[in-house]
Amino acid sequence: MKSFHDEMLEARPEIAEREAEFPAKIALAMELRALRDAANLSQKQIVTLSELSLEDVQTCESLAGEMPAPDLVAAYRSAVHKHTSLQA
Repeated sequence: MKSFHDEMLEARPEIAEREAEFPAKIALAMELRALRDAANLSQKQIVTLSELSLEDVQTCESLAGEMPAPDLVAAYRSAVHKHTSLQA
């Protein structure tokens, strides 16, 4: 089974070029997207489960640009964990 990262590289080869430019940002974005996908959540559901805006969620998942503030990342992860614990 392919990893999420491998699937993204296959679907969007330009990501490999960006990885060299923004390695930490891409690693974080891919981690958060994989968490969201594993929990079967949409970006709008993350917004509903957190106090984040849709723009905040998109910033967290963006493959380029500035790193999101630590509190945004924490709120994103908390929303996913909240959903996961409600499903258990």
